[in-house]
Amino acid sequence: MTILFFIFLFAAGAIIGSFLNVCIYRLPRQESVVTPGSRCPECDMPVKWYDNIPLVSYAVLRGKCRACGLPISFWYPAVESLTGVLYLLAGWKFGATVSLLPALLLISALVVIFFIDLEHYIIPNVVVFPAAMIGLAAMIAIEPDRWLELLAAGLASGAFFFAVAMVKPGGMGMGDVKMAVMLGFFLGRSILVALFAAFLLGALVGVALISAGSKGRKSRIPFGPFLSVGALIALFYGPQLLDRYLSLFNR
Repeated sequence: MTILFFIFLFAAGAIIGSFLNVCIYRLPRQESVVTPGSRCPECDMPVKWYDNIPLVSYAVLRGKCRACGLPISFWYPAVESLTGVLYLLAGWKFGATVSLLPALLLISALVVIFFIDLEHYIIPNVVVFPAAMIGLAAMIAIEPDRWLELLAAGLASGAFFFAVAMVKPGGMGMGDVKMAVMLGFFLGRSILVALFAAFLLGALVGVALISAGSKGRKSRIPFGPFLSVGALIALFYGPQLLDRYLSLFNR
C-alpha cells in the first residue's frame, strides 16, 4: 500500500460523503437524491459545480453561499471529512483487497443512519434494505464458508431487537430491528461486540443527559447512532476483542 492509495481513499470518501450529505438532508423529507441538483437550503439557488467540490469549495467560499452570502452548515464538510477518514481507516485495516468493498458500503450506510436518526428519529428502509442484501451477498461471495454465521448473526440480532421492542414498546423501534439484521449480515459473530458497545455507549450517554437535565427518564433517545458507533468498533476491532474476551474462559 502506498500513500497514493490512502490519498485516493480519503478523496473518494469525501466525494461519497458529499452525496451522503444529500441523502441525509433529503431522505427524511422524502425527496429524490438524484434530482434536482444541489441547491442552497437558504436561497434555493442551484450550486455550481465549482462550488460543490468536497471540502475545497467550503474552504474557498469561507463557509458561505456564493449567491446569498448566508452561512453553509458546518455539518456538510464535517460529514465529508468523517467519511474520508473512515474510508482511509478501512483501507488501513483491510488493504487493497476485495474485503474493503463491503466495509466501505457499511461505513457509508452507517454515516447516513447516524445523522438521520440523530435528528429525525428515523432509520430509512431505503438505506437499510439495499445495504443488507448487497452486504450479505458480497460477504458470502468473499467468504462463502461463513454464510451460515452471517445469516444467523443477522436473523438472531433482529429477533433479539424485535423481542426487546415487543417487551418494551417505544424503547426500541422497528428501524433498530432492521438495522440489527443489516449489521449481522456484515459483521457475523462480531455483531456481539457491536451490540455490547452500542448498549454501553447508550447507557453512558443516557445517564449523562439525564444528569445534565437535557433528557428525562422517559425521553426518547435515538439508538441508531449508538448502533452505528458500535458497528464501526466491531468492523475495525471486532474479531480481536471477541477473541480476547473468549480467551478469558480458556485459561
